Amino acid sequence: MKQKEYSQSPLYFHEPYKSYALTIIAGLYQIPRTGWVDRGIKNPETVGEHIDDLVIWAKLFPEIIGLDKMLKVHDWIEWDPNVGDLRTDPNCPADHRVTKEEKKARELEAMKKICRNLGPYGKFTFSIWWEYEEGKTERAQIAFQLDKLHPILKAIFYHKNGEPSCPQEFIDYNGPFIVNPKLKGILDNAISKM
Repeated sequence: MKQKEYSQSPLYFHEPYKSYALTIIAGLYQIPRTGWVDRGIKNPETVGEHIDDLVIWAKLFPEIIGLDKMLKVHDWIEWDPNVGDLRTDPNCPADHRVTKEEKKARELEAMKKICRNLGPYGKFTFSIWWEYEEGKTERAQIAFQLDKLHPILKAIFYHKNGEPSCPQEFIDYNGPFIVNPKLKGILDNAISKM
């Protein structure tokens, strides 16, 4: 498999685990983000593109070691066909909305399966993903807030380009999670220019 330079890679894996990780990463570029599909966005961003943006945004916090690595793997679970880009929010159509508990259970099983196939790299990959899921460390909290900020800014971008993205829904749902002063400033600035 020819390696493409995705922002998520490399995680310094060696073969055959590197090829497996690249298969996951490449697959994420084939999965459109469900929230945009549900709203009828033309050419919606993919999970891979979403991760690309977050990895770049990690540079806003150079003092937080490993933030980029955490962001690289935080959505790998969506590659699993039993998971995908699940939605739990109240704006999701009821026919495919899942509970937060169901989402967590499916994602945990998917990440365990992925990490079993990563050999010696599985333990590290799982630990950094689990740190993100638990949300107890500063690194995980910043990663989580970046993940919440991104769809707001993307919704505003789509809205400005005439797409039915409903930015206020994202502001209302995700906005309260964004408490870091730097990220709050970015959010407030974007809202002021809507």
